[in-house]
Amino acid sequence: MPIGNIAVFDEGKYEGTIEYDALAEGVKLSLMNKELKYTFDIDRKPEKVYVIINVERKKGLELKWRLWLNDFSLTREFRPNIEIDAENSIVSSVIYDITPIVREGKNIFSIVYKGLEDIIVDNVSHIVFYPVKEFETKYRLSSGVLLLKPKENVKYECLGECYIVAKNPNKDGSLEIGTHKIYGNNVVSDLKIEKEGTIDIIYNAPETSKSYGRVYSIFSFKYKVPNINLDIFATVRNGYVEIKISNLSEIELDKLLVNVFVNGISINFKSFSNVEIGKTIEYKVPLTNSKGNVSLRIVGVKAGYRKVFDKNISNM
Repeated sequence: MPIGNIAVFDEGKYEGTIEYDALAEGVKLSLMNKELKYTFDIDRKPEKVYVIINVERKKGLELKWRLWLNDFSLTREFRPNIEIDAENSIVSSVIYDITPIVREGKNIFSIVYKGLEDIIVDNVSHIVFYPVKEFETKYRLSSGVLLLKPKENVKYECLGECYIVAKNPNKDGSLEIGTHKIYGNNVVSDLKIEKEGTIDIIYNAPETSKSYGRVYSIFSFKYKVPNINLDIFATVRNGYVEIKISNLSEIELDKLLVNVFVNGISINFKSFSNVEIGKTIEYKVPLTNSKGNVSLRIVGVKAGYRKVFDKNISNM
């Protein structure tokens, strides 16, 4: 049987959008490297915001830290929601509701470590609920620590779009999540899976292995969204990329993000705010000494929800 649990801490239907992002890198904090900073943006006034942290430390080590959000001291205490013994270490999951203290715009969440022995912060995630009457989101948010022994497997239901944070501690095996495989030694992955139905997770490692495959979070969403559509015209003429974009969506867009690439390298980025229904944006981008394939990536944003449009223009 797997050890531990991935517990649902929030679920339901929401009139609005839910935005998710994460830092999943396995950052070591020590006497020399005491601080981790995680930066995220809040586009408008949210209804609810969570931060989720997963930490690994040696057995017997009393974790001492201080958490900050911007200039506000969130806590000095280490109070895990779930804590699991993983052979040679202790793995913890911590969830905070930071709704009252986030601010619109840039936010900096900081972990300041005060111990002598190293710890590893495997993951810091945030989830933001934005009220928007044109959207409806069904959601299930689950987090914790689930340890899989070699050949063990579990199944989870995905509502349509799932984000799964997991870790493979064994370079000789793989942690298989649906059609994805996480290889390597102590690799932390943040996977996006688009599927409505069951997702199989199996730790495919040698039976002699003493390590565990780890699953930290499963965030599942199903969206009912208004039509977001753009009419995009772009051409290369007289040393410029001429761009014309019209918002043919059913809704006003909070932002329109336009990135121009030459041979896959960004040469120009622009952001337009409050793009009304029917509004047209026109501008030119110079192509000084640029040769090759020109393309655009355009992102329509509404309360954290993003729809991406890619357009290839020409070969110069």
